[in-house]
Amino acid sequence: MLKDSQQRSREESLVAVSSRQLQRTLEQTKQALKSHRRSLERLESALIEFQEDLNHPQRRPELPQVKEQVEVGAGSPDLLSITEVCQWLGMGKSWVYQRINSGEIPSVKPGDNIKVRREDLEGYLETNSSDS
Repeated sequence: MLKDSQQRSREESLVAVSSRQLQRTLEQTKQALKSHRRSLERLESALIEFQEDLNHPQRRPELPQVKEQVEVGAGSPDLLSITEVCQWLGMGKSWVYQRINSGEIPSVKPGDNIKVRREDLEGYLETNSSDS
């Protein structure tokens, strides 16, 4: 009877040690996956930028918009580039493209470029503000 009790105690101790080891390993794996995900998101943003540069080799840095401009076109202050949207939101391109592709952020496509109307972005910000 004493041997059975000692045996059970040893087995329970081994299970507890194994459980702690598994927990540590699981936590390390979670941290590694988070790190890999961040790296993949940065890589995706870089690839999107690279693809845009390949599609538009003649692209020059955008000139500052003139506030008095009233027409709505590809260079209008009412239409924001993906880079400008990223700056407004403080997010990366892959995150912004995901929101555009899902329809969360409405967009237009004049020619080969994807643009976001300033009022649509402001509406998105109002709807998704954490202050509301």
